[in-house]
Amino acid sequence: MSAASTAPTEVPAGYRLHTTLDLKEDRRAAAVIRVGFAAAVAGLVAAAFLLDLPLDGSWHPAVVAAITVVACVVYMVVHEATHGAVLWWLTKVRPTFAVRLPYLVTGSPALISRRQAIAVALAPVVLWGLVLLTLLRDLPSGLFLTVYVVLVLNVAGSAGDALQAHAFARVPADALVRDDGRVTTVYLPDR
Repeated sequence: MSAASTAPTEVPAGYRLHTTLDLKEDRRAAAVIRVGFAAAVAGLVAAAFLLDLPLDGSWHPAVVAAITVVACVVYMVVHEATHGAVLWWLTKVRPTFAVRLPYLVTGSPALISRRQAIAVALAPVVLWGLVLLTLLRDLPSGLFLTVYVVLVLNVAGSAGDALQAHAFARVPADALVRDDGRVTTVYLPDR
């Protein structure tokens, strides 16, 4: 499946259901995501103090807090939009977006390869990680804390994406993956 053709939405003959993952309903997966989120937050907060990052600024704390909250909400939407943009580019099938508390989700009826599924899962953390690190270096010091908090959210909020990418990396290369925004389904060829 190249980026130039439309991905199939019907499971091809000769493929069978291998596994499903519902990050909202699977308690073990949800626990792994919570632990990954907490570990990322703890690690990046510790790094901020150990590296003596410039977290204080000249702006009033209420202004910084308001800007930070807005930036985090915008980032969460942009994160899902990034999944959607990569999915659409790879499949030519319009993605869907939804809120499944506590998650925002992107889905598609398209079937994609294991490699494409890993790319879709990791695209936001990689792309926005690079953008945010560049912004940390280049923005005025008054915005450092806000951008750092969004960077923490980028890494920590990608715990579910990392879990999915890890799961995709463990299936055979000829697997087909569908993430409809509710359930991720993996199909394997009959052998």
